[in-house]
Amino acid sequence: MSLSEFTKQAVSEQWSFLAEATFELTAQGSSRAVYFVRASEHQFVLKFYAATTAIAQIHYEHSLLTFLDSAHLPFAIPVPLQTASGETFIAVEVDGQLLNAALLPRLVGHPMERRNLHQIQSAGFALATLHNALAEFDPQGQYAKLPFWGALDRIHPQVSDPFTVPQLLQLGLEEQRHLNQLLNEAIESSPELYATLPIQTIHADYITPNILVNQDQVVGILDFEFATRDLRLLDYMSSLDQLASFPWQEVLFEEIVRAFSTGYQALSLLTLAEMRAAISVWKLQRASSLVYWTGWLVEGKGSRQKIVDAVVETLRFETWLQSNQRKWLDALGCV
Repeated sequence: MSLSEFTKQAVSEQWSFLAEATFELTAQGSSRAVYFVRASEHQFVLKFYAATTAIAQIHYEHSLLTFLDSAHLPFAIPVPLQTASGETFIAVEVDGQLLNAALLPRLVGHPMERRNLHQIQSAGFALATLHNALAEFDPQGQYAKLPFWGALDRIHPQVSDPFTVPQLLQLGLEEQRHLNQLLNEAIESSPELYATLPIQTIHADYITPNILVNQDQVVGILDFEFATRDLRLLDYMSSLDQLASFPWQEVLFEEIVRAFSTGYQALSLLTLAEMRAAISVWKLQRASSLVYWTGWLVEGKGSRQKIVDAVVETLRFETWLQSNQRKWLDALGCV
């Protein structure tokens, strides 16, 4: 997505200090375009939301970031900069399409490494810190706009029936059978999980590109676009899944799981119910992610092969779990 001079002018009219700024498109963000902006000695991030992102969700995200800004966290978060009129985002025309855009400070740090155990432990501790703060935001769930990730028939408007995913991905018969079994287990377990496990505001995209580190310590957390009210354990397992599960054959698998869990539980302990539900929530997280990514594919945003690869790895890891469950739970600190 390119920015015309007309678009740049429209942006600088709202944030006047960008009058002489330079704009550089980055590879960040899978659902929207992101630009690094340089203005004199200062650096910013200009984020364009996807046309499908509801205005209510943008308001929710920005309210959450403003709340966290007052929580005195030990790491930085990207609080939107207000325009002269006090708005935190604007509508601007880009390539003939009207998109919402927000200007954020560019945080110092670099994305964490998936195989650095010191950084992984720090990431676990930072997530616990974040969860403690997020628990105080919208505790009754009055303002969250997104559906629970456990509602597989609602998490993406293009996939109202999760059991169509195997066909949409054109999987082989055995993979279809196995994936349908995973989807069925996730759907059947979801009501009890939501009835018995802690629910609060979560980040919902706490993965390595969104975790900035410096000298092996987390110094910034990005991308709260998917933040919502959901299972606390879902956030935990989703992050750990991205760190350790792919490739799950990694020789440091147990060390990664243990480092993340040690960091998290140094500040916030999982409940007994969460420990017992760890595998069920992991399956729910994987199932919901595959449904959501398939929705992206239907929208023309994703790569079919990447999603199919994720399905294959998910099914292989689930098979591995059947004979290595105790080892995995022990590394989680659940046994």
